[in-house]
Amino acid sequence: MASRQRGPSKSVRAETAYTPDALRAVDRPLRRAATLPGPLFTDPGVFAREFRNLFLLSWVCVGRDDEIPSPGDFRTYEVAGSGVIVLRDADGTLRAYHNVCRHRGTRILEAGSGSGLSVLQCPYHAWTYDLQGHLAGSPHMDLAEAFDPDAYGLYPVRAEVWRGFLFLNLNPRPEPLAAYLGDLRARAAPYPLERLRRAHRVVYEIAANWKLVVQNANECYHCPGVHPQLVRLTPYRSGEEDLRTGPVFGGWMDFVDGACTLSPDGRTRRRTFPGLSREDLGRVYYYVLYPSNFISFLPDYVTLDWFIPLSPERTRLVFDLYIDRDEADAAEDAMGFWDTTNRQDWHICEMAHLGSKSVAYTQGRYSSEEEVVHLIDRYYLREMGLLPRSRARRRSA
Repeated sequence: MASRQRGPSKSVRAETAYTPDALRAVDRPLRRAATLPGPLFTDPGVFAREFRNLFLLSWVCVGRDDEIPSPGDFRTYEVAGSGVIVLRDADGTLRAYHNVCRHRGTRILEAGSGSGLSVLQCPYHAWTYDLQGHLAGSPHMDLAEAFDPDAYGLYPVRAEVWRGFLFLNLNPRPEPLAAYLGDLRARAAPYPLERLRRAHRVVYEIAANWKLVVQNANECYHCPGVHPQLVRLTPYRSGEEDLRTGPVFGGWMDFVDGACTLSPDGRTRRRTFPGLSREDLGRVYYYVLYPSNFISFLPDYVTLDWFIPLSPERTRLVFDLYIDRDEADAAEDAMGFWDTTNRQDWHICEMAHLGSKSVAYTQGRYSSEEEVVHLIDRYYLREMGLLPRSRARRRSA
């Protein structure tokens, strides 16, 4: 009787998951490369290392700066497991701080947003800070030896705005945002990003590792079977990838004749953005801003995904859809289209995550339609320190 082929046992797979050979197999040319080892999607140690090497050192777009419009307005965010306060001081300057009191670490603000701030006061022992982050009051500290209030201001967080989009970085010495965005700035130049307003926000909870969600966003190999409504408008083999070196990856797909946007019928009730070329009017551009965001430019709206890893096996995704600030149509049709598409994606990502945990799963192979996934996976291994970096980046912690 012929012997049956078996996959490795769980214990053997765990022991061999991170061998140099297994990782180098990912780094081969696409036609010979192997996919990421399964335990990279589920191992708690890998997840902790991802926070240290990726999310604590990278830029993340959390929305728009016009969500904090006036002096005294604030919003709070969770970035890489840490609370962040973003506010406007009395001069209208945008400032960001860790949401941590310098006394015993209590979170200072609980609310997600608000207005009318004149100071920041810890709810525990009433240490108080001005909006420039300086310690302004610390009750009963007069007897503490060598206590210098100037040394106990709030820890700042780097905040920068790119054409209305608000980016944060927990790295005290990050690379400039312009360097991180690179050639995406030129690709986005024709689109009136400064004029956008948010029309819709949907928050999804996905029972899958964040890398599977990012991979899924960067290939359409799955589209014929998963997104029949999408491939009717943008054939899955159309377009080209034009940003390949990271940390921004992506390119465009072409609309079929008669379609001008992604909506249930491929038509729009909105004005297209002025000044777009004939080429841009016939395309949708997709780019991952690794590791935390995914942005899409369409002729009549823009979308932004924010990937928030919660655990090795759960991801929160904040999906925003933006239109021109003077547009009367609320883009309900576009949001409906994307909600359907998103839920199809999250379901298949959850199925992929379950499969990656199986004792039968070993490294697979990439198809020719997964070039960007392969590029991203190689980039991931280098940023994680699991393979030598091919180029230096200013990412010091």
